[in-house]
Amino acid sequence: MNLTPGKLTISVILYKNNPLHLEQLCNSLLMCSLNIQVYFFDNSPTNELAKYIDSNKGLNYYWSKDNLGYGLGHNEILKATLEEGDYHLAMNADVFFEEGTLEKIVTFMDQKEDIGLLLPRVLNPDGTEQPLYKLLPKPQDLFIRRFVPGILKKLFGRNLQHYSMSFADELSTFDAPYLSGCFMFMRKAAIRQTGLFDSRFFLYCEDVDLSRRIRQNWRTTYFADAHIYHYFHKGSYKEPRLLYYHVVSAIKYFNKHGWFHDPEREQINRETLKAFTSDQKAISFSEVK
Repeated sequence: MNLTPGKLTISVILYKNNPLHLEQLCNSLLMCSLNIQVYFFDNSPTNELAKYIDSNKGLNYYWSKDNLGYGLGHNEILKATLEEGDYHLAMNADVFFEEGTLEKIVTFMDQKEDIGLLLPRVLNPDGTEQPLYKLLPKPQDLFIRRFVPGILKKLFGRNLQHYSMSFADELSTFDAPYLSGCFMFMRKAAIRQTGLFDSRFFLYCEDVDLSRRIRQNWRTTYFADAHIYHYFHKGSYKEPRLLYYHVVSAIKYFNKHGWFHDPEREQINRETLKAFTSDQKAISFSEVK
């Protein structure tokens, strides 16, 4: 694959996506004034989605002819572009944003050279909040969120609120160790040091794993001054096949990092919590260590 990266390269993984979502995303990308190279990597069984990607406007399309999964799809683009340029954005196809969003993020990243991974404020298409920052998960966090019925979740409410960082102010900028894979804005120097997405994860948990590995040497930051819109499908709640992928990936994640004994997880989560005041409001960004 012969690619020509600029300051910002972007990879978007496709799989039987809604064409209307693709149109929204392409419009967002084409409004950007930065030197960007955009690569759509299609894992779909056919190349039907190619007709929605306008190569005449600088949008590049690649059909894998096989479903490589989310992380491996991004890796194909990252491997070809990693040695040039400053930043890479790995994102979903069900995201869109307003003019100036990427420019604002790049300006912030240029000023904060210790940030390796950034997630902007995420909103639902109707403008309501979709907080996608969390602490590193324990097995019980994922099990309760996915399998315990809603009425019984109240018994574990405090633990779930702790994991989801519900005490944080979504209008403030702060560090969080797990940032959603729907929009992973990464410094290429951090990826060169940390490594790519782990090939063991086909779908789900690859974002937890990469966020965590970047966090070992860099800051992983939620940036409230820029926002995107995301269609949150919760596919594993609707399709048994996706639930299977989610469970398998969670097992692989805990096999890799530790189930109930994970000293690094405890340390990172403690350090994250120390960045918040006793009244559970996010402290100013300059004070976060």
